[in-house]
Amino acid sequence: MAKSVLDGTEWTATEFAGLLPEEQRTNRPELVCLACDGRAVFRAGQSRQPSFAARHRQDCRLVSRPWSAFKFLAAAGQGSQLYSAGVQSPAVSPPA
Repeated sequence: MAKSVLDGTEWTATEFAGLLPEEQRTNRPELVCLACDGRAVFRAGQSRQPSFAARHRQDCRLVSRPWSAFKFLAAAGQGSQLYSAGVQSPAVSPPA
């Protein structure tokens, strides 16, 4: 989903794809991420399913950071309990 800064309308990619071309042209430069207001881009084509992409800000809560699970475990002092791929790791409570 993305939001228009013109009027606050939230669009799914399918809804946005259904707009008239002139409505899309007006709204395209004004699309942003719902959470961080980072610039969003609408993508669609004959061989592409309609979708949005965004340049999320560093603190955006809609995207997960690479290696965030490892950083979390390291901060919780659980770094040595990481297991090899295919083996489930124990549940870790967040640091107090």
